[in-house]
Amino acid sequence: MRVSEIMTKAPVTLSPAARADEVANIMRDKGISSVILVTSGKPVGIVTERDLVHRVLAPGKDPKRLMAADISTKPVIVVSLHCEVEDAVDTMHRHKIRRLVVLDANDHVAGILTTDDIGYNLKSMSEELALRYLSLAKRK
Repeated sequence: MRVSEIMTKAPVTLSPAARADEVANIMRDKGISSVILVTSGKPVGIVTERDLVHRVLAPGKDPKRLMAADISTKPVIVVSLHCEVEDAVDTMHRHKIRRLVVLDANDHVAGILTTDDIGYNLKSMSEELALRYLSLAKRK
């Protein structure tokens, strides 16, 4: 199964110049846990709930005085639309992250793959892997 089949399409993106409080409000209003920062359609950072807690709230910084770029995680870990989910999970595990930005052929943001996306699709992924295994077993 490919990442493009289970990713969240059209994720929320913002300019790196957005203020941290704006990022937090958008995340709250849309019920999401991350926002991708883009320049000319290409990812330059990602702001997660964890970033807001660790880089703004806990140190007592003013979110109206910080830009999203100041608190974002960089570099952004990315995969291609055509990446197999198995490989994406390996990438998440290797980098100890819970989300991957998905890029199209032009390196523009096409989606985001989260552990939630994977969890919601485990059953169909298991069925696909079982069918793949059975088709391989029949070839022997």
